[in-house]
Amino acid sequence: MCGDLEEVDGESERLHGAFLQAAAAAIHEAVDHRGGSRRRIEQQQGDSADQLSDASLHAYMDGLFADILSACIKDGRRASSPERYRVLASQSVVLARLAGFLAGHLDPREDPLASSIEALMAGYSARDSAHSHD
Repeated sequence: MCGDLEEVDGESERLHGAFLQAAAAAIHEAVDHRGGSRRRIEQQQGDSADQLSDASLHAYMDGLFADILSACIKDGRRASSPERYRVLASQSVVLARLAGFLAGHLDPREDPLASSIEALMAGYSARDSAHSHD
């Protein structure tokens, strides 16, 4: 039984390590390659308060994604090594709940649930490509 527990802990650590590698790559892509920055909205508002460009909105989204992912990593590092995976699992539940909350306040004619589920599945499918490299 002790061996089983150690094996599960080892698997949790491996999965958490794979998450950290994938997260670092995703943050690098969003910020360094696509120029993601939450400040893009603020910068654009100084230029033109009428309409936010699609490019600025997408850069904001990439920046927000990177900032939230970075916060998840930092929070996980505050936990002891055996607990980091549990923290990661709880973060996914909280962020899914937040996505549902935000989508629930949008115009239902725009089908916000469908776009939220699409984004959730796109993020989840990144898992498949990460596992194929292991």
